[in-house]
Amino acid sequence: MWTLVLVAGALLDRGRPALDAVQAQSISAAVRFLSDDLLEGRGTGTRGHAIAEQYVASRMQALGLRPAGESGYLQRVKLCESRAQGTLTVEGAAVKDVLVGGDCGAPDRSVEGELAFAGYGQPAEIRDVRGRIAMVLAGAPQSLPSTQRALASANEDKLKRLRAAGAVAEIVLTTPEVEARRPWALLQRNFVNGQAHVTDDLPPLPVAYVDLAESDRLKQRVGSRARLHVKQTTRAFDSGNVAGLLPGESPETIVYSAHLDHHGICAPGAPDPICNGAIDNATGIAEMLEIARGFGALARRERSVLFLAVTGEERGLLGSAWFARHPTIPREQMIANLNLDQLLPAYPLGELVLRGAELSTLEDHVRAAAAELSLAIVADPVPEQNFFARSDQLNFARIGVPSACLWQGFSGPRGEAAFKDFRANRYHQPSDDWLPTYDWEAAAQMARAELLVGVSLLAGPRPMWKPDSPFR
Repeated sequence: MWTLVLVAGALLDRGRPALDAVQAQSISAAVRFLSDDLLEGRGTGTRGHAIAEQYVASRMQALGLRPAGESGYLQRVKLCESRAQGTLTVEGAAVKDVLVGGDCGAPDRSVEGELAFAGYGQPAEIRDVRGRIAMVLAGAPQSLPSTQRALASANEDKLKRLRAAGAVAEIVLTTPEVEARRPWALLQRNFVNGQAHVTDDLPPLPVAYVDLAESDRLKQRVGSRARLHVKQTTRAFDSGNVAGLLPGESPETIVYSAHLDHHGICAPGAPDPICNGAIDNATGIAEMLEIARGFGALARRERSVLFLAVTGEERGLLGSAWFARHPTIPREQMIANLNLDQLLPAYPLGELVLRGAELSTLEDHVRAAAAELSLAIVADPVPEQNFFARSDQLNFARIGVPSACLWQGFSGPRGEAAFKDFRANRYHQPSDDWLPTYDWEAAAQMARAELLVGVSLLAGPRPMWKPDSPFR
């Protein structure tokens, strides 16, 4: 602890040149460009996304970052897209309001079996599902701590458990809590462009989602015979991660990441059909580029710093999953991942939420930076959002890299109101646009906080998982 105090006492002086280099207007300008209609919402694998890739690569070059992809700054991510339609019947009666996820498998097939209920799909809840269609609740038990709850909500892990237990398909049941934070209409919009998967990890089971009313009915039908019919068309395509490196004296590397993609043309036929993704996640990309500018202003870097703009986050964390399996630097050199996602520049920064940092001694570096910047460390005010499992830090944690997606919290009633307004009126909607009324200095404050954590990591102890971490 004494060592940490000494590091913290010198941290702000060490980081001052880097913090001073961060420019609020540069963040605003980058968000404005990336969320322009010209890029058509930066859908994974689209021309608009390719424009965004080249923009980020050119900015990395201008900032002095070395190419760290597989072809210059770019890493091609090989994907498969499926557009599926399907039906779910129970004892011959059709279930209404069903969304069937394509899996790039056979173009037309059916799966049959008795319905079994497996709770939230946690290991102790999966019993007697062999040869059956398993129904699982979306999300995770509310009794779990915030980050553990987020991890338990990941449907990818539920699918792997169900397949290992012999289930033949999965039905995801909506709960009142999930409906409140992710309404059925929003999930339908997310299905407009089909489902995408990395080609070396196709989903293990057919999946159907049902709305709240049908979920309540299906829970009463355990043991009934069900049939899931899937028809799908598929195509192979690729999209790009963008990677740039600031080398240090050591090959040990701090990784900053942010997702470059959004939902593209998400409302075909509407007056405004484009989900531009200004906050989600042009802000993360823009702040990451300013963090790179800051590190470039330091006279010395004991460790290297990698900046990674990943594709396909909105399609299921695909770009980071590909990078985790095909890293462009050795995995053992990555000492920490700081992921930036959904940063809302609507109010001054007053606090930080750890969101994963508490699972490792990365927390010490976050607390040191927060103390120097007079930021409070607070509990996640919206644990039901399961944020840790919903962005790219999860894939770094899965390969053993201590990771976090730090968040700005509410910092008071103004922030809480802004967050609720964004979630209700702009999140994953065409209205998520660049606004001149956003507080771009607040965005710069968040970039500086993330930057100072990295400055602590340059010469501080390498983060290690805590004994009770699920990734240890």
